Amino acid sequence: MFTLNRSDFVARSVPFLQWILSLTLLVLVRVAWRYMPMAKDDGNAEEMGGREYILLVGYNPRSEIFLQCIEALYANRASVVGILDDHPRSGGLMLKGKPVIGHSSMLAATLMRFRNHGIEIARIVMTTPEQQLSAAFQGAVAQIRAEGVVRVERFEGLFGFDDLDAHPVTATRAQQVLVARQGEWGLGTPRGRYLAAKRVFDFVTALTLILVLAPVYLLLAGLVAKDLGSPIAFWQERPGFGGRPFRVYKFRTMRDAYDLDGKEVPEAERLSSIGRALRRLRLDELPQLFNILLGHMSFVGPRPLLPVDQPGNVAMRLSMRPGLTGWAQVNGGRHLSLPDKGALDFWYIENAGPWIDARIIFLTLRFVLGGEKPPAEGLLQDAYGLVASRAAEADPQSRYRKRLKDIVGRPARRALHDHDKVGFDADD
Repeated sequence: MFTLNRSDFVARSVPFLQWILSLTLLVLVRVAWRYMPMAKDDGNAEEMGGREYILLVGYNPRSEIFLQCIEALYANRASVVGILDDHPRSGGLMLKGKPVIGHSSMLAATLMRFRNHGIEIARIVMTTPEQQLSAAFQGAVAQIRAEGVVRVERFEGLFGFDDLDAHPVTATRAQQVLVARQGEWGLGTPRGRYLAAKRVFDFVTALTLILVLAPVYLLLAGLVAKDLGSPIAFWQERPGFGGRPFRVYKFRTMRDAYDLDGKEVPEAERLSSIGRALRRLRLDELPQLFNILLGHMSFVGPRPLLPVDQPGNVAMRLSMRPGLTGWAQVNGGRHLSLPDKGALDFWYIENAGPWIDARIIFLTLRFVLGGEKPPAEGLLQDAYGLVASRAAEADPQSRYRKRLKDIVGRPARRALHDHDKVGFDADD
């Protein structure tokens, strides 16, 4: 009888309670396994010289990469005790099992708290740039560095890089100029409102031109593909706004530097007839409308240069978005040397405004149709005078000051640039 009716003696809630109990135990086991790193050790920590405790500063993808490396390579020897982060909503969050335990300003208190628990923090790793963290954190870090007991490292330094977000040569000085001019160029200032309106104009105009010129893009892409083959575009990485690197694109106008047999192709034979026409009409630069759309460039501004060609006033130059055309291009272009272009670009940055931009756009259309003309010496004198007045404060022997003495009465000369050798026009 019991065999036939044994389920009658079991409460209906038992299966449900059993399911709840099993699920709870499973979750507890997984949580314990994840948050108890000692459980995953193989017992060799003593042999490896003990455990190093690390405090991570920054809740971001870099921190996740660092935690993955620790877990995969150094689980026996290192342990991240927690994360400090300044974002108001990051409190209580977890990253790879490591909790956000406070604000960066709590660094000294955090070290003391762990010391009271018998944990000596041996290393502090910053995945957020130090200048973006609180003043209290920077002060505490300065004291820790002076004591020399706890190592303070930046995430980039672990891989041998100074800064993963910017060009190592130009970024620091450019950022210093941006910070110094924050009050002058803020949104509440005339200059700030001009720059904001300029960005809106750039975005709307670039998007409109891309849509309108879509058939032209297809036609030019077909001509380049037929003439030179694949790829149809050429790119170079150059420092942009704030020193951040970006890729400048152009339609390809030159053949490869070496043929299929590995022999070098003479420079005169590399430029194709279609490529020469594209350069003459500046149509090879149409892909840069996408750079403008993405915010890498502006319609008007200093042309983006290779790091090796950056002038002495590089920090000032990179404090504005590079342009498709600029004051130097409409006042001499290829007739100018690199110092001349640097001086004219400096003058533009100091005097930039909507009327100057409108004039540059008008002059660009004129020289595209009528060709370039040598620069007016008066413009160069004004530009070098402005540069010299700024440079003399920091460097009395500035080459721009010397250049100003030589420029009066000197006919402008055409400068030769290495850009022709790598596929970019000399107007850059």
